[in-house]
Amino acid sequence: MINKPSKTLYLSIESRLCDVALVGHAVRGVCACSPLKLEAYGEMEVCVVEALNNAITHAYRRQEGYRVDIAITLHHDRISFEVSDEGKAIEEFAPRSLEFDPEEIGSIPENGMGLFIIETLMDEVSYSSRNGRNTLSFCRYFTQPQA
Repeated sequence: MINKPSKTLYLSIESRLCDVALVGHAVRGVCACSPLKLEAYGEMEVCVVEALNNAITHAYRRQEGYRVDIAITLHHDRISFEVSDEGKAIEEFAPRSLEFDPEEIGSIPENGMGLFIIETLMDEVSYSSRNGRNTLSFCRYFTQPQA
């Protein structure tokens, strides 16, 4: 099998929540060029939107005037995403769990939902913070690896 070269779309937005939807539309457009099923487009969009919302809300504390960079890459076997910022780093990056009582609305966690969603929908998730730059990376394989 001949591997096709990867293709990457680079986007950059200002740290404004109102600009996040633009990137969501771009994600759907790139997904249309992939072998993903139509139902997966929305999942990819939700994950990128959650990552952007986290960067703007937590890393930049909703302050405008900063950049959030996004890379969407189509590989021969997967689609991958990187969301980078230069704000406050995630202190402890670890897999999230949702433990709450569904009968008690007050027990639903206010934070960590975005990362939980990303970790649930994606095949691989990683985070790095180096030289003042924070990057959340995640991907979805087009076909699931055989166990």
